[in-house]
Amino acid sequence: MNEEIIDILVVEDNDSDRASIVESLKSAIVNVRVAAVHDGKQALDFLYARGDFRNRAEAEPPRLILLDLSMPGDDGFSVLGQIRSLDEDDSLILTPVVIFSDSNDSGDISKSYRCGANSYIIKPLSFPDFQAVVKVVGKYWMTHNIYSG
Repeated sequence: MNEEIIDILVVEDNDSDRASIVESLKSAIVNVRVAAVHDGKQALDFLYARGDFRNRAEAEPPRLILLDLSMPGDDGFSVLGQIRSLDEDDSLILTPVVIFSDSNDSGDISKSYRCGANSYIIKPLSFPDFQAVVKVVGKYWMTHNIYSG
């Protein structure tokens, strides 16, 4: 059995959604460590080991990023664009990014994929469905998807 710690970054401005995502991931995936931030600036600081996250300078990038689109400051498109514009040798560029959004706008969906999202999930309205989707998404990307980071 693999005992490797799996790091996931959750970027969500809604406090209750963020807490639910973190709890659902922790209950669905063994050996997971979830970092949760509330906006795009914090996400970029975490990913680039800046500001409050300077201590991550030597850390590997997360194995998965769950990213909300609508946030104050740097929105999800800005964060995704910066991740995907990195040099191809940067290991962060290989990190799967799953958009987890309230928006079912076809323009948002199309733009997300054009900017390099690996998946686009519309948040379910009911709390049990919301938790179930987060668990399925987390398990898929961490246990079924072949990762080459």
